[in-house]
Formats: sequence, C-alpha cells, structure tokens
Amino acid sequence: MSVVKMMKMRQDLTVQLEAATSPGEWEDCCATFPYATAFHRYDFLQSIAPLLRCRFVPMMVLREGRPVGVVPLLVKRLGPFCTINWTPFPYIGPLVPAELIPATLSSLRLEGERLRALDHRQSFYHMGLDWPADDSIFRANGFTYSTDRTFVVPVSGRSDQDLLAAMDRNARRQIRDGFRFGIEVLPAQPEDFELMDTWSRQMYAAQGIRPPYQTGTYRHIFNSLHNAKGTVFRAARLDGQTVAVHIAFSFARRVFDWKVAVDPRHRAHYPQAALIWQGLLWARDCGALEFDMVGAPREGIAAYKRKFGAVERCYTVLRRPTGVPRLALSIMSRA
Repeated sequence: MSVVKMMKMRQDLTVQLEAATSPGEWEDCCATFPYATAFHRYDFLQSIAPLLRCRFVPMMVLREGRPVGVVPLLVKRLGPFCTINWTPFPYIGPLVPAELIPATLSSLRLEGERLRALDHRQSFYHMGLDWPADDSIFRANGFTYSTDRTFVVPVSGRSDQDLLAAMDRNARRQIRDGFRFGIEVLPAQPEDFELMDTWSRQMYAAQGIRPPYQTGTYRHIFNSLHNAKGTVFRAARLDGQTVAVHIAFSFARRVFDWKVAVDPRHRAHYPQAALIWQGLLWARDCGALEFDMVGAPREGIAAYKRKFGAVERCYTVLRRPTGVPRLALSIMSRA
C-alpha cells in the first residue's frame, strides 16, 4: 500500500509530542526507520544547533504512551517569535510510520503555534513525487508542499569497475588524473578547517551569496564529532599541502556527502574528484546502500553530480508560513 493511501486511511489517529529523555532513546528510535538520515543524528543536531543560533529540541512521537517516532526541531528565536527547521541542510523532519503522518503534522501545527513560529518547515526524505493532486492532508494543518531534489549513487554490491562504468568519461578522467598529479586523500587535521572556511567564503562571495554557515562551523563539527562512529573528515593533499577538505556522515546504511571545499588554485588537479571517489569506496565498504551527494541548487551542480553516476531523487518539503510580512521575517532572521 502506498504512503499516501495509508495516510488517508488513518487520519483519525492522534499522537503526542514529548521531549526525548536521552540521546540513546532518540538514536534507538531513529534506527528503526530505514529512511533516517545523517541529519537526524542526535550528535550532529546537538553540535550544529548553536552554530545556527538555534536550540535543538528532540521530540519523541508517542502513540498511546509508547514511542513510535521522532521529530527534530531546530528552533531559532526571533524576539517573541521563532522559526522551526529553517536550516541550510535538508531532510530535517519527522520519522514516523506513514499512517501517523497526519496526526504528527497536527501536533506539530499546535507546537508551532505555541512557539509562535513565523516559518515552520518539515521534510520527508522517503517521499518525493508519490503525492495525489489533492493535498488536503497538508492544507488541513496549514502546510504547503513542494519537492526538492538530491542525487544519489547506488554503491551496494558494486565493484570498483562497476562504479567507474556508471560515470561519464570526464569523471573517470578527473579521478585518474587527480591521483596521477599526486593527490593523496588522508585524514583531515584541525588546521585544515580554517582553510575550508576561507575557500567556502571565496566560493559563495564569487556567486554573490551569503555563506550558510558562520566561520568556525566546520572546526567545531570536527572537534565534536571526529571520534564519532559514521563520521569522516578527509583532506586531499598535493606535495604535502592541503588543497581540499571533505566532511561526510553515515546513518541507516547511507552516506551523506555534507560539505567539500577546494582551493581554487588547485581545481585543475581534481582534488574533489579524488575525494568523491574515496567517499564512494568508503560508503560501499562500510555496507551502505547509497552515497547521497546532498542536493543540487543549480543545474550546473546537478550536471556535475550526474557525471559521477548519481541519479536524481526527489524528496518532500512542507512549509507552514504565517501572515507576517516576508520583509519583517527577513530582517528579524538577521538579528
């Protein structure tokens, strides 16, 4: 039975939201959902929240007093108001059985009203285009829905030759040439993340975009998570010099390619291709099903990811804005 049919059949159910009692309770519940993502990890959310000027509120979803799911809330106060899950990374939303999605959204609507949320977002990684034209399930709780996309590379059961064969010839050439130039992929060191900040700022400045993360974010995540299971921090080095830095997380048999930054002076040595290749091998060898390249805000980025054998996948984004003028929300969010 499809997700949508189960949702429509059980709209009479109710759930309650209560704060998680421990990280272990949260992680144990997340582990029961095959579509949980690295952005549901308690350690990641706890570490990233203060860097986004947010408070991480780990909510358990209860049905008849029994935990049946989780909802991560990243709450950013804006004076007497707030935003919920307005983040620069995707997939942050409920992990609940499909038949409990309407009840969970109803409880989230009430929680958003209690917190006076100006903008309230929830995403579902496992649901993309499988929606009916009738979106009354969402409109009943004030949510509108849209789809966004990511790109994933299937890795399970694939040999090195299989992975390379799925790529286009330019991607294979970049991987080969990168290593031929002498690129080495090694564990990142603390000082590498200052370079990552610099290169990221340069990249966003060239596009006229405000960086999504404040300076020091990547070093903080490294300090918090470098010993955590399922977390990889790598640097590409050329003649002993760091020329690119990469951060990836794994969860629920998927690897999520979170961030990479490249020294613009060394792009022609293809350190990013070398890092992607090592990421694919790590994902496969640790038993992952897929390597998620996490998003594609522009067609040029989508085309780049397709070169490495990635296929497009849609996911659902729900949003519940209020009547507060957009200008006021923009001004307050920069406070």
